[in-house]
Amino acid sequence: MLSLVAVLCSGIVAVPVSWAVLRQAEAERGEATPEAAVNVYVLRMSSGEELGPSRVLVDERHEELLRQWRRYRGEMERANIPSKLETVGPIDVEDLGDDRAKVTAHVHAIWWGGQMSLSGAAHPWRFQTRQDAGGWRVWAAELPPWCGVHVRVEACG
Repeated sequence: MLSLVAVLCSGIVAVPVSWAVLRQAEAERGEATPEAAVNVYVLRMSSGEELGPSRVLVDERHEELLRQWRRYRGEMERANIPSKLETVGPIDVEDLGDDRAKVTAHVHAIWWGGQMSLSGAAHPWRFQTRQDAGGWRVWAAELPPWCGVHVRVEACG
């Protein structure tokens, strides 16, 4: 009887562990398309959640790209941080061959305050993506300055 309980308990533990391992493997796989990788990058910039962009950054440039992401997010925090960043219109993907693509997304900020919302102008964010470890990831990000483009320079105090 005790061995039956042990088997049942190990099954209860094995399912969540195997599920977690599978989810981690999926997260480390990158994204299915170049535009999906860029969408994750923009969404994580919007939320400020640092773990999110890591899964879509090319391994060999991970630390450099994460530092760039942190600096940009810091600029956003110096100003009146928006409630949300959002891509506007279609995301343009140019296939460069050899599992590489150039991606341009027009991004704008939205601020909510009570009953009002303010939407900033959309500006192009340009990315180079590569297929890496089975999925698409960001190789390079060329973002317009937050201060002076998305918001007035004075707002960055």
